[in-house]
Amino acid sequence: MKPLLLLALLAGMFTIPAGTGSFEIYFIDTGQSDSTLLISPTGQTFLFDGGDNGDGNNDVVPLLNSLGISHLDYVGVSHYHADHLGGLDEIWNSGITTTTALDRGFNNLPTTQSYNDYASRYSSVRQMATPGQVVNLGGGVTLTCMVREGDLIGGGSVNISGSSQWENSSSVGWKVEYGDFDMWMGGDLTGGGNGTTNVESTLAPLVGNVDVYQANHHGSLTSSNSTWVNTLSPEFTIVPCGSSNQFGYPKQEVVDRLNTNTNMRPVWCPTDGVGTEGFVDAGGTIHLATDGDSYTVTADDGTSFTLSVDEQSPSIPIAGELVVSEFHSDPSASSDTDGEWVEIAGTRNGPVSLDNVHLKDFGSNNLTFGAPVLLDQGQLMVIGADGLRARNGGYRPHMVWPTVGFSMVNGTDTVALEYGSTVLDRVDYNSGWPGGSAFATERKDLLGSTSSSNFAAAVSSFGNGDRGTPGETNDADTTVFGGGGGGPLDITVILPPVRGQIFQMDWDAPGEAGAFYQGFITFRTTPGFDLNGTNIPGNQDAAYNATSGFLGWSGTVPAGESITVFANIPNRANLLNRIIYCVVYTYDNAGSIVVRKVSLPEFMIIS
Repeated sequence: MKPLLLLALLAGMFTIPAGTGSFEIYFIDTGQSDSTLLISPTGQTFLFDGGDNGDGNNDVVPLLNSLGISHLDYVGVSHYHADHLGGLDEIWNSGITTTTALDRGFNNLPTTQSYNDYASRYSSVRQMATPGQVVNLGGGVTLTCMVREGDLIGGGSVNISGSSQWENSSSVGWKVEYGDFDMWMGGDLTGGGNGTTNVESTLAPLVGNVDVYQANHHGSLTSSNSTWVNTLSPEFTIVPCGSSNQFGYPKQEVVDRLNTNTNMRPVWCPTDGVGTEGFVDAGGTIHLATDGDSYTVTADDGTSFTLSVDEQSPSIPIAGELVVSEFHSDPSASSDTDGEWVEIAGTRNGPVSLDNVHLKDFGSNNLTFGAPVLLDQGQLMVIGADGLRARNGGYRPHMVWPTVGFSMVNGTDTVALEYGSTVLDRVDYNSGWPGGSAFATERKDLLGSTSSSNFAAAVSSFGNGDRGTPGETNDADTTVFGGGGGGPLDITVILPPVRGQIFQMDWDAPGEAGAFYQGFITFRTTPGFDLNGTNIPGNQDAAYNATSGFLGWSGTVPAGESITVFANIPNRANLLNRIIYCVVYTYDNAGSIVVRKVSLPEFMIIS
């Protein structure tokens, strides 16, 4: 294989601008402030708030530069507090100007330096947002203004004149829509707590159900009241807050409304906040990509999961299609209270939803998933007792159970998955099982039995020293999905993808000598595509269309059952931190294609 032969082909793949093929959202880690970037499938941009003073230069501008964004189509300002507009003048001063800035207008203006700097820089492009106004961001993405200074879409209003936090109550709120995907973002809009005006409860039925909720006012007690949370009923929530912030955000009461025993849903923050329980510290900027039917959420370290939108009807799981793949009941690097976790795997050839699935133990613990998390064949979901790595032994779960939700007895207990009256999987373990203190218990064959013989003690270290593979393939995994023998396909990254350099992978295909193979890069893994009844976990997007025809990336598996492939990554700014996946499958072709094996997607970040 000659690497330089691929240069032109790969260059074509990576000329795709950020946002192509999906709607991209970045919840930027600006600490105790707020900034969110939206990029439509056609590449148009909307930056909602710009962080505090200094955050524009330190956080927002570097992200925009890395994505190759030199001009913003829209800037939206929720309200005039420094932690939401303080960084906007820095963005403008960096040379990244905007066509239109939408804010709450010229009523009751503050005299702060942060507001004056914003007003000076954006004076020529400012417009007042009006309830009912629709911003067409291109490619099917729209933003509808739902509220501004208490005025509501449809003509109603809430009198905010007596609010203890008038500026927060005046926030501009937007409902974002793309296909069947819906999201709310509303700055510091108030819901009646701490003497504020309750705008949320009157506005809630006008907003309706959403898939994603960017929490109002950083998870403060002023906002996210019960009526608001129950009406919007988000499946995924992001709470923008800073580490060790002086305000104590997010408040425990707010997280407890969003993540409950009967409606267990993922809540993520870019930081660890102040140690509140019931949410995951994502460790930085959170990325979301959606095609309008499902959406994938990814943390900086690659921790990722996919959910379907409300309007989709994922297939109901049957016995064996969701299984307990690993559990850690007796951590040593942390307390039981904080360090326990359960890993669930999908086994169906095609995505199955966790929505309304029960996680139960031998006692009275009974949790119900309230989010349609999709697990395809071999995909994993880690649910932990705690989402803070400093406290839970050093791992990052996909979601955590509520503060009073679940626990596993170290000696003898049960971990069961049920859907209605159907037992999907049930593991009854005791002190004689593999694993134990500091060692997680791993399933060998995901398609095999629940007896102790199909489990092994974990070997690999994770986090602060306990053994286990949370969110990764088990050490003892022997699962073979589909036809063929000799074990699963495996992708090993030899040289990681770096801009301007060659990256290299080895594809091992045990038992597949003589079979046909196909490998490709993809921007997303779900919902994937069907090939004669087999789901291939990679979308046929621009990356697929380019790389599926690469020289050497398809052919016949050699006798040595190993394939080495190369690619050259162009040195382009908009590729920095771009997430890509590699997928390989083998097949027979006797008139019609019969898929033999499919690899798990190999996650990569271009550096």
